[in-house]
Amino acid sequence: MNWLGDHEVSWLPGLDTGHSSRVVVTSNERSVAVTDSGAPCLFELDDALIRGLDPVLAGTLDGMTYYGVRARPIQSLTYEALRPALIQMDSRQFIPVSTAIQVLDFLEEHQYCGRCGQPTEASRSDRGLHCEPCRLTQYPRISPCVIVLITRGDDILLARAPRFVEGMYSTLAGFVEAGESAEHACHREIFEEVGVSIKQPIFQGSQSWPFKHSLMLGYRAEWKSGDIQIDGEEIVDAQWFSIDRLPKLPPKASISRGMIDAYVAERLS
Repeated sequence: MNWLGDHEVSWLPGLDTGHSSRVVVTSNERSVAVTDSGAPCLFELDDALIRGLDPVLAGTLDGMTYYGVRARPIQSLTYEALRPALIQMDSRQFIPVSTAIQVLDFLEEHQYCGRCGQPTEASRSDRGLHCEPCRLTQYPRISPCVIVLITRGDDILLARAPRFVEGMYSTLAGFVEAGESAEHACHREIFEEVGVSIKQPIFQGSQSWPFKHSLMLGYRAEWKSGDIQIDGEEIVDAQWFSIDRLPKLPPKASISRGMIDAYVAERLS
């Protein structure tokens, strides 16, 4: 799998089992403190620069336990917006940073019970936030999202959303709705966004993606029928592209680019 993630590493989310610890520093705007080379700044738990901040456990990777802190930017540090920071990391940097951001988001957004409005407190047994008055426990949110590479021989169907950088096209994606399977969401989203029908989608892999707390479920599907029709709102353009004349693509860090590259390699081999 040629995209960032925990495919071949010993990542233990939510566990403090390392022989040493490091802290990822983030700002209230979800930016990340980075070095001159773009790697995340990692601090000791007792470093004076982060004294007074409350480290939140992310997990343990290869014997190192990672925490995250969030505060107003520290003047002596350099910060990078989350997306450009992540796409230049390797998996061993991406995993703890991405996890720390998502756990910090959860703690910030669930300080009060969604049922009765009372303050929550950390659960003693897991990563949840517990409301004692009404006994509701909430957990870090994970939103499943299907992302589909549609193929037709040497052509692939790619589309542009309004938020994309100039000239970039990507695979189609959408969130799984309550009550539907991921495979059903593939068929529904593709038809809604570009008006074509696909054959049975085949699972390719997954990627945790902290925008904001998505779990990207990657599929490949052959075109079945229909001509491209877009709504002009969620999708502003969609086209069939030959694998030897592709447009600007998403960064290699993403599952979208990983699936595109894998298909091109298959067709050329």
